[in-house]
Amino acid sequence: MSNDQIRAAAPPAPPGVQAGRRYALTALIAVNVAVAVIASVMIVVRDGFDLAAVFYDGVSPLHEWGELNGPSIEDGAYWRLLTSMFLHYGVLHLLANLLLLWLAARRLEPLAGSGTVLTVYLLSGLGAAVAVYYFDPEVLTAGASGAVFGLIAALLVVSLRARANTTLPLVLLGVGLVATFAVPGMSIAAHAGGLLVGSILALGFSRANIRLAVTAATAVLLVALAVARQFL
Repeated sequence: MSNDQIRAAAPPAPPGVQAGRRYALTALIAVNVAVAVIASVMIVVRDGFDLAAVFYDGVSPLHEWGELNGPSIEDGAYWRLLTSMFLHYGVLHLLANLLLLWLAARRLEPLAGSGTVLTVYLLSGLGAAVAVYYFDPEVLTAGASGAVFGLIAALLVVSLRARANTTLPLVLLGVGLVATFAVPGMSIAAHAGGLLVGSILALGFSRANIRLAVTAATAVLLVALAVARQFL
């Protein structure tokens, strides 16, 4: 199966985006790394250099402001639904998510376009945040894994529709699922929410209905958030 055939199952690249250019992937990695650097500097300034805090489990003032926190969201801190997907608890957490992001997006972006990758990342990350808010609101969490799961789901759906090689997305999905259930502290709700939204968006990957899919996924997120706020 050629790349031309795979592209037939994906939406057209946005105007001005050249095939093979990975602007979205570069931007997403840059933002995640920049946020991690700022958070690490904040930890060092506040507590001094602590190897464990920087690499494994550090919580900076930036985390206290932007991580996913159900009670804070109920009090109006809605920005946490967005900011939490760019925050990580240490360098190892960041590197694990960036590796999966790089593997999935570097394959998807040349086929679907930079705008599509950004849309899937952001809406899948929001879907993950809403799922955590609804099912596990007392848990403090952050990370790009929900958004990355959405990208993996999108890549898998595009590959299946084009009858292309699905080895990469299946391996990534398998690794992600094993980590979800085997590694303590992983958020099942976040990963499930990201997978769901990424799949919904990918099913709309065509010239005729990509906008409809984006609208539908956004509507699902807004309704879920409204329901969560009403009953939690």
